[in-house]
Amino acid sequence: MSAMELDTDIPTVLATLRLESESEAVMNILYQLEDFYERKLWHQLTLSLEEFYYNTPEVDSNLKLKIYKFFINQFANNLNSIKVVDFLLNSFSGSNPQQTLDELVELKLKFTKNLKKELSLQKQDDSAVENDESIIYINLHIARYYLLLNDVSKADEIIEKLSLKFDSNSSNSYGNKVNAAYYFTKYEFYKYKQNYNLYYSNGLLYLSSVKDLSQQEQIGLCYDLCLATLLGDQIYNFGELILHKILDSIKDNEYAWLYNLVHTLNSGNLQEFNKWLAIAYEKAPQLKQSDLFLKQKIMIMSLLELVSLQSTTNKVLTFKQISDFTGAPLNDVEHLIIKCFSLNLIKGHINQIDETLVVSWLQPRILNLDQIKVLYNHLTHWDQQVDKLAKEVYTNGGSIWAGV
Repeated sequence: MSAMELDTDIPTVLATLRLESESEAVMNILYQLEDFYERKLWHQLTLSLEEFYYNTPEVDSNLKLKIYKFFINQFANNLNSIKVVDFLLNSFSGSNPQQTLDELVELKLKFTKNLKKELSLQKQDDSAVENDESIIYINLHIARYYLLLNDVSKADEIIEKLSLKFDSNSSNSYGNKVNAAYYFTKYEFYKYKQNYNLYYSNGLLYLSSVKDLSQQEQIGLCYDLCLATLLGDQIYNFGELILHKILDSIKDNEYAWLYNLVHTLNSGNLQEFNKWLAIAYEKAPQLKQSDLFLKQKIMIMSLLELVSLQSTTNKVLTFKQISDFTGAPLNDVEHLIIKCFSLNLIKGHINQIDETLVVSWLQPRILNLDQIKVLYNHLTHWDQQVDKLAKEVYTNGGSIWAGV
């Protein structure tokens, strides 16, 4: 029987679906749904729907679609609006994007009409409708589907309008789910626009707003964030990603090359990076289009590593040292240093006569174990120097102390 042949009477709908099902688990949930609906126990009904949608493997996409269209759709205003949106998205996950977008727009109209009715009873202004979490949440998903349909201008219009609500609200009172939807939508928007800097930052914000991601979702998000790390022209500190457990999702699978590429980039290891980059070009040929930029980026990270290897009392590097360590031609070393200055990765000055770089500050970054060992040795040496100075002062300053 087709979905269109179902009666719109809810007990009849559920009875018909029970007859069609061969799963005892599904039939039991359908009985629960009918019971909770008849007793108007909306919270318990929502919990049963979550069990039906997310924890019952026997439920196929066709059954989910029927439950949404002929059951949930008839009393959606009595349920948690955000969860209704999730049920809709789950029901239409196998449908074409245009159909899902149409359903989202229709549901938004239904929510808006109901909210306006409630607000008129409370004598509140209709403008409060646009600030309701459910409307914001559904608008974010509408923007996502505009993106899927390549209607970037409409997606941009929605995102720009909603950004004012999130970016101007210092005490952001929206729930985690709404925040996650906002950052995920912006992440997808900037990914579409190939703005690696912004899709990296919004991807990390999305990651901080969600509790549970499936293994497949983790791998997909991690892959995107790693690519943004490599290709973002303002991203030279990868601490948030390297410290996050999501990076382990690609450590031991077919994307291990990307895991190693990001780690060797962070450590400024020129030889290892070039080794993994050659593999990366085979696995992801699109990276080869950014070959020149990637080679410049590893030179920059190598220079930062070279600076960190120097003792705290001697941060003077010759152009020859820099060229040998970073692989940059000697004639390009000054340009490389200026690039680091402009990115605010280091501070100091260039002595053009002696062809040296004097570094006074290095941007803090996440270190691996080998880099921590170097830092430990620097601190140990510094401690020994301080101890030595203290002993000299004690030995040679006796007359001074005696007169105090």
